[in-house]
Amino acid sequence: MNRFLNIQPSPSALVQSLRDIGYSMESAIADIIDNSITAEAKNIYINFAWNDEKPWIAVIDDGIGMNAAELTDAMRLGSRNPLEVRSSRDLGRFGLGLKTASFSQCRQLSLISRKDDILSGREWDLDLIEEDSDNGWRLRVIDDSEMRQDKYIRDLLSLLPESGTIVLLRKLDRYDGLEKKLNSLIEQTRTHLELVFHRFLSPRRGGKKINIFLNNGPLYAFNPFNPNHPATRELPEQTIHVDGQSVFVQPYILPHYNKTSREEYQRYSGAGEYLQNQGFYVYRNRRLI
Repeated sequence: MNRFLNIQPSPSALVQSLRDIGYSMESAIADIIDNSITAEAKNIYINFAWNDEKPWIAVIDDGIGMNAAELTDAMRLGSRNPLEVRSSRDLGRFGLGLKTASFSQCRQLSLISRKDDILSGREWDLDLIEEDSDNGWRLRVIDDSEMRQDKYIRDLLSLLPESGTIVLLRKLDRYDGLEKKLNSLIEQTRTHLELVFHRFLSPRRGGKKINIFLNNGPLYAFNPFNPNHPATRELPEQTIHVDGQSVFVQPYILPHYNKTSREEYQRYSGAGEYLQNQGFYVYRNRRLI
């Protein structure tokens, strides 16, 4: 007869491993925004503050929101099986993105959502998990009265429409304690998001437009192929068939440097210059991977 032992992973050890998967600030925020897009948000707000050396970052959307049960499931690690058939609009895959992206930057993740005019809140605090790891994965419930008393959540609730979600990252511990450093990372995040989500920020005719704001300032699409320049060459689209699926390839040749201004050339050459940036740009559901 087979004997089995039910071995639960150590919460503190596993979470610490998940924190070091390799996210940067910009890739973490982009993964959080993926959830907002999947939730059919039209407007996404990224707010941050230095807050006297206690910085925080929040992502607020006007998507469909979640009820209490959905919120609990969203905070579960591995909440979705990657083998499940997904909607063609779903940008997630493993049910880990929200949690691992957030944990990579902070030790306290609060998730607040409004659906059917009902507010629900859940919170992971890694300090509490590490203090009493033997009690397992203790997800804290944030009730309505606490949301109203928590200064940060209360202020962010004023931005939440009839339905939507707030992702609040606190206890940010991956910085060197300098406000200048955080501001630099946020600026890198702006540039990254304008590239990664450019097909949402400025969609083709008939496409769904999404507005993204960083501390109330709008983000503007950055299309790496510079298609509006008269010297850009758009070659015929090609189709590659892989495992019964079709992958569409649209080639572009960017303008020679003597046909652009110095500023435009530098902007589109990026940090790696033109030659290093050439290659395949892979999109999934209009999102640059």
